[in-house]
Amino acid sequence: MNTVKGKKTGWGFDPKTIDSSVRPQDDFFLFANGGWIKKTKLPSDESRWGSFIMLRHKTDYQQRTLLNELLKAPRIKEGPEKLVRDLYRSAVDMPLRNKLGTIPIIKWQRAIENISNTKDLLNYITKAHRVGISTLWNSSVDQDSKKSDSYILHLYQGGLGMPERDYYLKDEAEQKRVRAAYLIHIDTLLKLHGKTTTERAHISKVILKIETRLARASMNKEDTRDVEKTYNKMSVPSLTRLSPKINWNYYFKNSGIKNSSTIIVATPNFFKEVSRMLETVSIADWKIYLSWHLINDTASLLSEKFVKENFAFYGTVLSGVKKMKPLWRRALGTVNGTIGEALGKLYVERYFPQSAKKRMYALVSDLFIVYEDRIRALDWMSAQTKKKAITKLRKMNRKIGYPKRFRTYKGLSIDPTDYFGNIIRAHEQAHNREVRKLSRPVDRKEWFMTPQTVNAYCSFNLNEIVFPAAILQAPFFDENADDAINYAGIGAVIGHEMTHGFDDQGSKFDGNGNMKSWWTKNDKKQFAKRASLIAKQFDQYEAAAGVQVNGKLTLGENIADLGGLSIAYDAYQKRLKVTGRKNIDGFTPEQRFFLGFAQAEREIARPEFLKMAALTDPHSPAPCRVNGPVSNFEAFYSAFEVEKTDALYRPKNKRAKVW
Repeated sequence: MNTVKGKKTGWGFDPKTIDSSVRPQDDFFLFANGGWIKKTKLPSDESRWGSFIMLRHKTDYQQRTLLNELLKAPRIKEGPEKLVRDLYRSAVDMPLRNKLGTIPIIKWQRAIENISNTKDLLNYITKAHRVGISTLWNSSVDQDSKKSDSYILHLYQGGLGMPERDYYLKDEAEQKRVRAAYLIHIDTLLKLHGKTTTERAHISKVILKIETRLARASMNKEDTRDVEKTYNKMSVPSLTRLSPKINWNYYFKNSGIKNSSTIIVATPNFFKEVSRMLETVSIADWKIYLSWHLINDTASLLSEKFVKENFAFYGTVLSGVKKMKPLWRRALGTVNGTIGEALGKLYVERYFPQSAKKRMYALVSDLFIVYEDRIRALDWMSAQTKKKAITKLRKMNRKIGYPKRFRTYKGLSIDPTDYFGNIIRAHEQAHNREVRKLSRPVDRKEWFMTPQTVNAYCSFNLNEIVFPAAILQAPFFDENADDAINYAGIGAVIGHEMTHGFDDQGSKFDGNGNMKSWWTKNDKKQFAKRASLIAKQFDQYEAAAGVQVNGKLTLGENIADLGGLSIAYDAYQKRLKVTGRKNIDGFTPEQRFFLGFAQAEREIARPEFLKMAALTDPHSPAPCRVNGPVSNFEAFYSAFEVEKTDALYRPKNKRAKVW
């Protein structure tokens, strides 16, 4: 075993981040990252800190440079760059936002005050949805999972002020803490809005009562991942029979939705209950509920007092964050979330060389070859299903860096003195763009992340994997690093996204992106058996003190983590046959690979964040995302001589292997 002397090297991993007091066979995450954890202080404006978040900081500062150049430019012609500059200016102009106070939402408040019946109520909801004000339920235009060459309207549950139904329904310590804080949050925002003590007490009761009913009708987080349970295709008459008190024809017409004869309703029971509530909840109480959600959902767009209270609950209570991000970073987040591709074009022109894109394409191609080999070698899958799996893999599209054509946001009016109005107009343009999709063929060139996003994704319906430019940087991808680090970093990310196409959700879609069974009955059973083993393993991990990981909620990500590790490792072994083997700082190539894998998942997080994530996030905590996969992976046992007495040891028949 290598003795770490703390010498910094140039191979993409700093041995000083290791904690030599921890045996790699007992806790590999802590062994690889413990030195870094001991020396690292979590920034007061972050809920977690590690490889992903640090890279996001770096890209934020890169984008700040671009924004500052736009702000200093003497003249900018009409177009995307001017939109970016003016939206950013409006967001950072806090003196003007403070002066305006709640004036921007007066029009919407009056609309609520004028509601006198259910038709008025639906009229308000429709108008709010058009401009991105989330109210009661949510909708989107996406592909039809059983007819992936066409778009269809999807309806989802919504309407809650807390992030998950369990905060309303469970009486465990954490849920009770958050629920009590939510009532304080309601009271504080209402006080800022000028409500009396008596009014605030009544309003709080009404809000919690309505939201608790909505929570009871909501599907739990695990089931929302079930692509079959959430695929409920209905005609408009069927939807009307399900929820007769909602005039869906009126809603669709006034949302600009034409020729939508069928809809996919993800959560039918939710809409059935909303319909009942429209009968049993008084108009006066609905007006209270709508007024609250208007204030709460727009608080971050108003004056500093509202912004701070919004942060006090959603930042501090839920995630443990001590202070807000600086205004420039919050404004940047608004730009990226609203007109992100306009800034993305500038980002790739400055920070993403073509050489990186070419090398990335080559690396992705290598991993596709390896994954196909792994499928062929599976001992639990029949030849018939293997053939279909390989067909799907070969059809999987790959997008790297940035889209071929960037959105221009033509027709969008951005006023540097009207922050709230800018967001409303941008959301309305986005809504209209989505609605137009219903009469158009599927755009297979569309991207659902901006190039400056540090992340990646797999689309089941498009059967594609996508890697934005920003993630193609250290520690995930570094042209000067040892191959072990790149294969364990970006290689594992690539393998992770590829595996999503074959995880517990993706495996239900064929090569054309249609939800269609392509498995034999026995192969399906064998897959479920292996997936169940992973779920049971992760159920045993602790997310935070007294809070367990939910193996069912995190199953897809855990399958993808193990698949990503396996594919990347095999690809690295092929690479070693070309480059040859050598030790660096006493570490073998295999040991360096696993260190790189642990480095990519390096992270510390606040307890409050970890508790919330255990309820809401399909990803496991960082230590589990390292120790879980390596404890199932044969090559790790060889690389670090793991024995039966070691904490990470699993008997061979208890080691999970899916792909």
